[in-house]
Amino acid sequence: MNFSSAKNDLAVTSAINDGVYSLSMQLLHVVMFIFSLSGMLTNIINVMVFVKQGVTSDSITFSFFTMSLSDLLSSVLLLPWPLCTFMDSLKSTKSKNCYTITALATSNPHAIFTKLTCLIQTYISAERAFCVVFPLHVKSVIKTKNTVIINLILCCAIFIIYVPYYGEAKFVWERDAENSTVVLWYETRQGKALHSLIYIIGGLIMPNVAIVLNSLATVIIVTRLNLNRQWRQKLSSAQSASDTKFQVMSSKSLEVSKTVTVITTMYIVTFVCGQLTAMTAFALPEVTMEGTNEHLYYVVYALRFDTDAFHASVNMFFYLKMSSKYREVFNTIFYSLKK
Repeated sequence: MNFSSAKNDLAVTSAINDGVYSLSMQLLHVVMFIFSLSGMLTNIINVMVFVKQGVTSDSITFSFFTMSLSDLLSSVLLLPWPLCTFMDSLKSTKSKNCYTITALATSNPHAIFTKLTCLIQTYISAERAFCVVFPLHVKSVIKTKNTVIINLILCCAIFIIYVPYYGEAKFVWERDAENSTVVLWYETRQGKALHSLIYIIGGLIMPNVAIVLNSLATVIIVTRLNLNRQWRQKLSSAQSASDTKFQVMSSKSLEVSKTVTVITTMYIVTFVCGQLTAMTAFALPEVTMEGTNEHLYYVVYALRFDTDAFHASVNMFFYLKMSSKYREVFNTIFYSLKK
């Protein structure tokens, strides 16, 4: 049988030597811990606010709630990895069992929720682009029930892609040369094939398509907002009551569109950074858990997880800055807690 391990101390010829690798991973894990903890706290607040608003009060609120829940779970799943790295560094033995278990057992579920966030973010951008281009069709097409169904379909699709792999992989406990118990990650032949398929779909196709779609949606939204701004500047100051009502409704739509645009732009920036590092594993030879460039493999994915954690931790601040509805409910919740 062929066993693969997530050990970070293998003596191999690598593009990154042991000293640079150790220092890089320590720094990346500190950053990962800070952003993961921040992401957990901020998304707990997001979930509280959206529940208070009414999760099914409108389409965009439900999508934001689902995305916050996904970001919360991805942040929680990322926390054990840097903690176990620190715990293993205190051991006198070379075995890194805690690191191995968390690196493999929690990083894959973390990837599930980051990809779910990717799909939900793309749907939010596409929905908002549709709203600004076809405002007269919003009420007939963009319904909360439809959004709930679409979000559930996205969740099911992600789990269908990722979950079968766990049926073809498991942990195996072995003895090393020092007679210490070492945990190894064993994949069947089908497991290796599924892992490659998941990497192609979830690591290459899905993220790159999402980046393109989010970028197009952002361009459409920004272009439309600029046209609306120019149209408003041409309006006369005298307006009827119906015009005033229309302006109020338009202002709400404008606020949501700006919020989505800012969040999507930040998502594109962080996701592109993470995706560029992940593409390294595809472009360079032997950048795998068992390859010559094993060290580079772990540095690349630690950096990618850092960008995931950063993105998950910052959305709350954009909601507070851009959304008056979110800000109002946020202040209500924390004002009541102070009493």
